[in-house]
Amino acid sequence: MLVILFTIVLIFFFINISSVVKVLDTVFKVLAPIMYGLVIAYLLNFPFKFIKDRIFKNMGNKHAWLKKVKTPLALILTYLFVFGIVAFLVSTLIPEISSSVTTLIDNIPIYERTLKSAADNVVDFVRNLTGYNLYEMASFSNVVALITGKDTTEFFKNLATNYIPTAFSTVLGIGTGLYNWGLGIIISIYLLSSKDKLVRQVKIVLVAYTPEKFHKRLFKIGEVFNNKCGKFIVGKIIDSSIIGVMCFIGLSIFKFHYPLLISVVIGVFNLIPFFGPIIGAVPTTFLLLIINPMEALGFLVFLIVLQQFDGNILGPKILGETVGISGFWIMISVIVGGGLFGVPGMLLGVPIFAAIYTLVEEGAQIRLKKKAISVDDVAPPTEDSSEKKTRKSIKENPIVEKASELLNKGKNK
Repeated sequence: MLVILFTIVLIFFFINISSVVKVLDTVFKVLAPIMYGLVIAYLLNFPFKFIKDRIFKNMGNKHAWLKKVKTPLALILTYLFVFGIVAFLVSTLIPEISSSVTTLIDNIPIYERTLKSAADNVVDFVRNLTGYNLYEMASFSNVVALITGKDTTEFFKNLATNYIPTAFSTVLGIGTGLYNWGLGIIISIYLLSSKDKLVRQVKIVLVAYTPEKFHKRLFKIGEVFNNKCGKFIVGKIIDSSIIGVMCFIGLSIFKFHYPLLISVVIGVFNLIPFFGPIIGAVPTTFLLLIINPMEALGFLVFLIVLQQFDGNILGPKILGETVGISGFWIMISVIVGGGLFGVPGMLLGVPIFAAIYTLVEEGAQIRLKKKAISVDDVAPPTEDSSEKKTRKSIKENPIVEKASELLNKGKNK
């Protein structure tokens, strides 16, 4: 009966897929503030726990009434700290962006002269080679007709009918996004302030209404996802912050233009694994290119050195074995996550895929163990994996650990 029911639902889904997509789109739009609130609450949970459990650890030991204000005080400090940093960066970056736009506008005559000189060279080359003068097509109407295949009147009519409504819908989308994020911040405050109670209620309902095997497996999946995503996000934020500060110091020492603006862009895009440094390098290099090409070249060399330091020294030190997947799977997870969910998908695709990878690997090992089959019998270990396994077994050997501890004590004495 379950198979029949599932088949009927599946057939209905594919027959009415357009209607189902519309319904899902409406549901996601309605639930967008709640989803944003969950994301904000999850991210802010890390500084909230640090302030509450570390900074305010002994708060209320002497005076019991202080325990009542421990949670709300930690919540207020968390939001003040995080959004204070965001407000500071925005207020600092706006003058930098304004200055760069002003410089770009002031340099427009120089760019025009450079382009005119390059166009003259191309026209002379074509004239000498073919005898044809490209400037004969340089009237405005001909250029528009060449590009669009239509005359000027139709071009402007098309502009008014297509691009103006698109701009209006873009502004409306930005307003809707700001509304959703504002409401999401309010929802995140309620979620953080009562997260322990909410988690307890969810666990009670799951244990009460689902089979033991199901909710145990679900708790295990949640634990793995939380562990992978939490460690990765915190480590990546620390790593990107350090890279941003180092970039600012380096740009200031070498006297590059717009050090703060460029450092913030590099630090933010560094959150995205694999492709982040490349994406961040494009607009920042272009910004310096319109000022001085040699400065842009020097910046690229500096950025390559900085990213090599991050990829080979700083990143492994901070993240360690948090991800636990190869570079190939990191690239695939970033591409798929970015294609499905944009920038958030590029950031969260790696830890989510790492969690799935861990669960699949553990499940495969359990199934092989039930079948009394060794992993090495199915696929012989590679040279790298055997070396890692040997190092891991040596490190986990209690006798070796005890001998190392005694040896270190002897050296200290």
